[in-house]
Amino acid sequence: MRIIIAGQDCTKELGGEIRQRAEELKKLKGRAAPSQIPAEIGALALHKSNSDADYLDNFVQLLRYRDASEPCDFDIPRKPGFAGAVMTQIKKMLWKLMRYQHDRIAFRQNLINGFFTNAVEFEATERKRMDDELGRRLDKIEALLNKSAGKGPV
Repeated sequence: MRIIIAGQDCTKELGGEIRQRAEELKKLKGRAAPSQIPAEIGALALHKSNSDADYLDNFVQLLRYRDASEPCDFDIPRKPGFAGAVMTQIKKMLWKLMRYQHDRIAFRQNLINGFFTNAVEFEATERKRMDDELGRRLDKIEALLNKSAGKGPV
């Protein structure tokens, strides 16, 4: 791991502290681990595309994986001290009050995202079908022109 801030390598100054804090966070009970995205469905998978068509295929596949938001619980950030503890409790109470509305909105947004994903996927499939059909028709026209001109295939 290298830590570069403003173009300067700060690994020696900050690396040990960050590793220590990461180990402390791993040991905490009841703390949700950050979600990790497998490499095959991460946005960096788009770099592996060799052509525009391949890129579009990968993009639509990634869109299918990532079209929903997850209304899961999360750790509320907290400042140290008594004031931080009080504010955290207030935030938890507000979250419980607003959770119902949040989940309704998230559900609706997930539906909309799913519809748009289906539309993009359908359009990409339809364009591929049309391109293939146009290619076949063009081949037939060229064959007819070559036949009528008395030439063999080009």
